[in-house]
Amino acid sequence: MKKIILLMLCAFTSIGTFAQDKKLTINAGFLFPSTLNAMVGYEYPLSYGNAVELYGEAGTHWQTPTCHRFWENYYWDGGLVYKHRLVRYKNGMLRFRFGPQFGAVQRKFFMGLEGGFEYSYVFQNGCEFTLIQKNNVNFLHGDTFRNGLLIGFKIPF
Repeated sequence: MKKIILLMLCAFTSIGTFAQDKKLTINAGFLFPSTLNAMVGYEYPLSYGNAVELYGEAGTHWQTPTCHRFWENYYWDGGLVYKHRLVRYKNGMLRFRFGPQFGAVQRKFFMGLEGGFEYSYVFQNGCEFTLIQKNNVNFLHGDTFRNGLLIGFKIPF
């Protein structure tokens, strides 16, 4: 009987810690005004459902719908985001995201702040579906405000 209880305790402990592993995040979506965005990041969990994410992203801001001008206004940036847990559901979590970012657009460097919300739904295998509402305020270049939605997933490793 002691062996069965010990085996069940070990199984539940390993299942509980699996949900708090480090994760690779991949997101893509549209931001306003006329911006296509893709993001890859590394999420490190903290206590109580909070997390820190180091990310890099690339995107393009197009003015006209012609194909040959689509990639002329591209940008890249990276940053560090602190994710504070607001609400925890049975299989999901709502977090507030906030942090600095640095990057370049058309050979001009910029810095900015990112804020927004992230909802994540955890599947049984540990992968997560994420929906991110993102707000960027950038300084030192013309594309000052960007906001929109990103959809993606997280893979634990």
